[in-house]
Order: sequence, then structure tokens, then C-alpha cells
Amino acid sequence: MNWQEKLQEWQNFEALDLDLKNELDQVTSPVDLEDRFYRYLEFGTGGMRGELGVGTNRINNYTIKRVALGLARYIEEKGMMACQRGAVISYDNRHKSREFAQWTARILASCGIKVFLSDELRPTPELSYLVRHYHAFAGIMITASHNPKQYNGFKVYGSDGGQITLETAKRLMSILENITNELTITAKSQSYYEKNRQITVFSNEVDQWYVEELKAVIQNQNLVAKEGQNLAIIYTPLHGTGSVLIKKAFSTFGFENLRIVAKQQEPDPNFSTVVSPNPEDQAAFALALEEAKENPADLLIATDPDADRLGVVVFKQGQPVYLNGNQIGVLLLDYLIKQKSTTDLGDYFLAKTIVTSDLGSKIAEKNGIQVRNTLTGFKFIGEQIELSEQKQDKKFLFGYEESFGYLIAPFVRDKDAIQAATLLAEVALVCKLAGKTLLDHLDEIYREYGYFVEELETKNFPGKDGITEMAQLVERLRQKEISQLANEPILYKEDYEFGMKKDLQTKKITELTLPQSNVIKLILADGSWVCVRPSGTEPKFKIYYSVSAISEQSAKEKLEALKTDFHQMLTEI
Repeated sequence: MNWQEKLQEWQNFEALDLDLKNELDQVTSPVDLEDRFYRYLEFGTGGMRGELGVGTNRINNYTIKRVALGLARYIEEKGMMACQRGAVISYDNRHKSREFAQWTARILASCGIKVFLSDELRPTPELSYLVRHYHAFAGIMITASHNPKQYNGFKVYGSDGGQITLETAKRLMSILENITNELTITAKSQSYYEKNRQITVFSNEVDQWYVEELKAVIQNQNLVAKEGQNLAIIYTPLHGTGSVLIKKAFSTFGFENLRIVAKQQEPDPNFSTVVSPNPEDQAAFALALEEAKENPADLLIATDPDADRLGVVVFKQGQPVYLNGNQIGVLLLDYLIKQKSTTDLGDYFLAKTIVTSDLGSKIAEKNGIQVRNTLTGFKFIGEQIELSEQKQDKKFLFGYEESFGYLIAPFVRDKDAIQAATLLAEVALVCKLAGKTLLDHLDEIYREYGYFVEELETKNFPGKDGITEMAQLVERLRQKEISQLANEPILYKEDYEFGMKKDLQTKKITELTLPQSNVIKLILADGSWVCVRPSGTEPKFKIYYSVSAISEQSAKEKLEALKTDFHQMLTEI
């Protein structure tokens, strides 16, 4: 069926949702219509994410029901026990999230699958925890994470509480290829399935369960209980799901001097006070900074809508300093290491992604801690935790990625901003009691290991042909013979699509052990590197840069030279 036939199918469907019908009636551009109907919204290891709206290439009730049915069939394939263990479902504050969660629950229940459904919005890390708590077979989180207001998504979790594996995603994609009747997929009412005990709705009792587990994150509970009120913290949930658990956790542990940005405390699907609800975006802290001007604080923290990412602002001589994801991760890692006995450090491992700064690796390796590099995506860090538990070899110490995602205690198997906020508050408190700031401590780390500077750029390829254009550019980069950048020889070219690492000096090729992924990384002689990673679901790719030097100024100069050369190369190809 071509896109015109699929469009006609929707136009002729008499029971089409009224809002979607009205939207479809207003779409007149053939280019826009084709973009909405030329494919089903792509499903990958991160689930399904896209713009809300009418069409098969959008997020709406029908595309959600299609994916829910695909997941139900996958669970059915795994047998009766998988169906009885069932799935846990939660959702964030976005448009239609509650409705999508309820439809998902009804579709699963209609296939005989047990469902645990949240009665209100809850964060992604809590969903990950609840999958494990209920011993469920799967989890579903309705969220578009930190994307703008016009987005929503469907994220799937495995029985370990981690995001689904590559193998599971491939099987789900295969199942979905044969589901093309999205308009006619339906189920009985939620109340029907509740009466038949196919759907169990859970409430705020689960929040306390989570907070109890969170005690494992605090390293010095007596100190925090005694001195926690001396740390002034301003927090913004950016209209999302984080405020309930942050307030409950901070109050429980002793961080009582917590102020929440009132205008951003309540859930708001329009994110009316920010351009982007992303704590990686400095503009997201505007209202928190206004609050700090009126009443100063030691620490400003922000979580994204589903509370799996944490952003941080500290102050230097009264001026705000925005910490990047690598810096936050290094502060947490260094503190965790210092809380362990030196004789025990060899029992632990650190998990980080290949696009995360190497500073964490240097710190871990100096302390005898094993470093496990993974592909981008916290599911791979979760897999390392599961693998270690199965083998009973190393214990998990910490996992993080540069995109503001951290995990300390593995009762959750995804990045967890509540955990990260709790531990970072403890680190900031310890620093304050020692007469210094987080920045002072970060500078101490740099002086010991070298000054590391990182940057992330995103190149967008809009329109129907965007993904094709992006793929062609990445392929040209893959074929390009390049020997140096920023006056530094390139020692290695890592191509994760083909699982090979090429020594550009000796021409020797070695095998990469990580799973296949469309990622290219160039490593320079001085340890600097640049990495290109196309999105699997959107027409854009990310360019990661990392450099280190003996001083901050020289590191920044080196970064600018690397960026300039790489941009020039992309222009040429």
C-alpha cells in the first residue's frame, strides 16, 4: 500500500477520532500529507518517538494501539508465564500521555496480559524500578523525554528494568511489519479489565517503596541528616514528573532547605515557561536563576519531564556556571570512589558510553576500577549490570553518559535524575562543610588528571529526504581518507557499523567487541577525539568532541581547532 492509499484509508474511516479528522481536513499540502503517511513511525531500541498528530508517521491513538498490539504479540510468543507476569505502565505530563497509557493497558489486557497501570504521572526511573518490584515481564513508559511539547513516545523496558535489547527491538519491528490495521484495533473499557483483574491500578504507595530503595544512594546518612539543612537548593521539575519524588526524598534524608520554582512545579504539557524542557539547555534555568537572585542558593538543579536527566548550576563569585554532563558524572564518580575502601575498589566496575569523556576512565583506572565502555544509550549500561550479576564477577559502582544521565544504585536500570540529584546534593554538602564549592573540587580533579573539555553539536536534516541525505553524508565520511585534524595525526578510526578499529599508521585492523551501530569515531595522537552518531529515529546526527590539555585555556584552544577542521572536512565531502 502506497502513502496515497493509506491516506485514503484514514479519510474514509468513519470512526476516526474527531480531533484527528479535523486536523486531517486542514492538511492540504501534498508534501505534508506524504510525510504523514509514507511510513509508520519508526520503532527502534529506544521505542517509538515522534510528533503528535494525524497520520501513520505521527504519534496518535492509532499508532500507539498498533505498537501496543505488537508488544502484546511479542509477550504472547514468550508463553503463559510472560503473560501472567505482565507489564507495568506509567506516563509523563505530555499531551495525550494518560490516554495513550490507558489505551496501551487495554490493548495488552485484551490479549490476556496482566497490567499494572499508574494512576497518575510518574518518572521513568520509577517505572524501571517498578518493573523489577512487580517481577513483570515488560514495562512501558509514555514519554518523549526532553523533546519539545509537540512530541510524545512509547518506550519499552525488559524484565530487568532496562530498555529493551537490540534483539528484542528487532523482533518487535518484525512483528509490527505485519500489523497494518491500526484503525480497527480496539479493546473493551478499562473498568471491564479492572473488574476482571487484568488491570491493577497502583497509586502513591509505590513512591514510598522507591524512596526506601533510594537510601542506598546516600553514602553518609548521619552527616546528611545532621547537616543537610545547611545546603540551600533550588529545584525545577520543568513542569514534569520529578517534583513528588525529589521533595519526598530530600525531606526524608535531611535536605530540608529545598525550594521549588513555583511557576514550573505543576505539570504542564505545553511547557509554557520554557522554550525547551531540557536541563541540558541553559535557558531552562532562567526562572531558577531569578529565584536565586532573590534568595541565593548553593545549588540549582533541574530534571527533564520524565526525570531521567539532571542538569546543574553552581555559582562562582555570584555568577552562574552550568555544569555539563561529563562534569556532573565525574563529581559523582570521584565521590563514590572516595567512600569505598581502597582494598575493595578492584571489585567494582564503571560503565560509560563511548561518547562520554575519558576523564572518568582515567579516574577509575587509577583507582583499580574496571572500565566498561558501551554504545550510546543507557540500555547498554543496564546490560552490563545484568551481565555482572549473572557472572557474579564485578560489582556495579556507577554508570553515566554525557547527555546528563546517571545511575548509582541498580534497583533502577535506566538513568535516574532523582538518584543523581540526591547524591550530588550530598557531594555539594560535603564540599561546603570543607569550605569549598563543587567548582573548587572539580578544579582539583582537573589539576590531578588534566583539563578535559567537551562539546556536542547537532546537525539536522529536515524533510522527507532528510534521513537519506544524512545517511549519504555519514557514508561519505566513512569512506573518506583523512590523516589529521587540528595539526594532530589521527591514530585510529573506529567504525562501529562494521565492528572494526583501524590503525591509520600501521593499517592494522582489529575487531571491536561492541554491538553493531552506525557510529564513527576518530582518535587523535594526543587523546582527543571526534565522534559522529546518526540518530536511529530522527533525521539528525550528533557530533561529539573531546580534548584534554595541561590547562583549561589550552584545552579550549585545542577544541576550537578540532571543531574548525572537522567542519571544513564535512563541507568538503
